[in-house]
Amino acid sequence: LGREGTSRHEPVNVHLALGGSTTSMVVSWKTKENTTQSVVQYGTAPGQRTLSASGNSSSYSSHSGFNHNVKLTALQPATTYYYSCGDGSKNMSPELSFTTAPATPVEHTWAVYGDLGIDNAQPSIDLLNNRSNEGRYAIAHHLGDISYANDHPLEYESVWDKWFTYMQPLLTAIPYHTSPGNHESWSRNPLSAEATRNFTTYKEKFRMPGPESGSGTNMFFSYDFMNVHFVSISTESDFPGAPLDPSPKASAQEYFQTNWLEADLQKAVANRANVPWIFLGAHRPIYCATNGEQSDGVPTGTAKKVQEWLEPMLQKYQVDVFFTGHAHLYSRTYPTYQNQPTMQGFTNPKSTVHVTAGGPGNRERLSSLSSTKPSWFAGGLDTAYGFGEMTVHNNTHLTWSYYRSDTGALYDSFTLVQESHP
Repeated sequence: LGREGTSRHEPVNVHLALGGSTTSMVVSWKTKENTTQSVVQYGTAPGQRTLSASGNSSSYSSHSGFNHNVKLTALQPATTYYYSCGDGSKNMSPELSFTTAPATPVEHTWAVYGDLGIDNAQPSIDLLNNRSNEGRYAIAHHLGDISYANDHPLEYESVWDKWFTYMQPLLTAIPYHTSPGNHESWSRNPLSAEATRNFTTYKEKFRMPGPESGSGTNMFFSYDFMNVHFVSISTESDFPGAPLDPSPKASAQEYFQTNWLEADLQKAVANRANVPWIFLGAHRPIYCATNGEQSDGVPTGTAKKVQEWLEPMLQKYQVDVFFTGHAHLYSRTYPTYQNQPTMQGFTNPKSTVHVTAGGPGNRERLSSLSSTKPSWFAGGLDTAYGFGEMTVHNNTHLTWSYYRSDTGALYDSFTLVQESHP
């Protein structure tokens, strides 16, 4: 699955995402040149790939290759599928496998982080891949700033290829979902800037469950995974005061993302008896204990704009956790609303817990926690790279854990108990 390949039609950069439910999976890959077909052959025994599905391909520039997406449907719960992707003929990937989620929720673990890239990231990548190979993760969500290819403007496409190649053990085994970050917005190379503007690369290289969740886009979408409803949103565009929004003076009611998000959360709350946990994931935080995001505990800059837009909905719909990156460190809060902690523990909170996990790697190195900690600050790390894991034990208990990448040791954890979802 290396990026060079022996054929310009060889599948590389293979990755998975849910196709709108846990009984559907989208297989995505890249070829240097287009193929006559985009095909996944799959089955429930090694070497017995008797089922087949077809999809489509697209390209955004003459240098980017072709991105292929095929959706597998009517998969059986708790079943291992063996699959190969390619042109349906001689240019097929090696056989890979994934296992679908069970029909009834069980304890399971998510990998959650943002801001990875390929620089200073190898310890995190090795740990994530090794733990995936051990079967530790059921699913992953990357909170923006994925490959940092635009920090390498002369190697833009090759850095994307390297990131996919390094991450193959994880990407090919579990659903890997992404939120857009500022580093996905475009290539800084003048030769490719126009072709990649407005998150084109991100939209082309990934295929998130936007069509199935009513947004029709990779920029914001949602999905259910067992007893979790996860909503991925864009803090880069399409809300009042967004840093990259072409019309920042528009009212909140004029933004498709805002209207979609409100409707999605309304449906999620109505379904909470079946899927009790509600999480939001995005790139930019509201509450993060670094000087670039707050002053005396009050969000500043873009964090303030995100707060003005998002926090009323977090509170109204009792979102359990808001996961973010952007700041290159680890920072978490007590349950917090309107710049104040609403309690000093994590049992039946009445407001959202905010977790920033933006320190697994990247070329720009680590950020620093503020010397004076806000009242809502509950823990953090700014002296070592690391990443997060969320274990959902059942409908009322989950544990968040943060691991150092240099040693693999557990650095911090807390257990959230919620026995009174609305």
